[in-house]
Amino acid sequence: MIIISKNLNKNYLINALELYNFYIINSFSNFEEKKVTIRTFNFLYKNIKLNKLPFLIAVENKEVVGMAYVNKFREKSGYRFTFEHSIYVNPKFTNKGYGSKILKELLNQCKNNKKIKNLIAVIGGSDNTASIKLHKKYGFRYIGTITKAGYKKKKWVDSVYMQKRL
Repeated sequence: MIIISKNLNKNYLINALELYNFYIINSFSNFEEKKVTIRTFNFLYKNIKLNKLPFLIAVENKEVVGMAYVNKFREKSGYRFTFEHSIYVNPKFTNKGYGSKILKELLNQCKNNKKIKNLIAVIGGSDNTASIKLHKKYGFRYIGTITKAGYKKKKWVDSVYMQKRL
């Protein structure tokens, strides 16, 4: 597996968008309800890179197996050292260790970024045990659950918060 974080080619970005949209439509891990356009996704990517934050795409045999990125946690200045991350694994590659490899690389890049002191995982759904277990493995600690924080597909969904100090 190769993790690309610089000079992403357009095809990989389009494949990452397809993965992102898959999770929007088929899961509760992303609280968006409608697919995002390439324009919106490109804006997200460029904004993350403009802020000198990690955006990773994991590739194996020219196929996107996963992606992860870090973004601001909140806009208020007091949160300037706290960031939130997102991680998505291609469903064809789940339960094969890719999520672990991607999160490990994301954490390495975060540790090398002097702006990032706190990393927050906002996990969609209390029943998302795979994500909770993965984050525990890498030293994230459970800090709370906001019950019924999101509403998607006619269902209320919890947000589980986990934190790692870097």
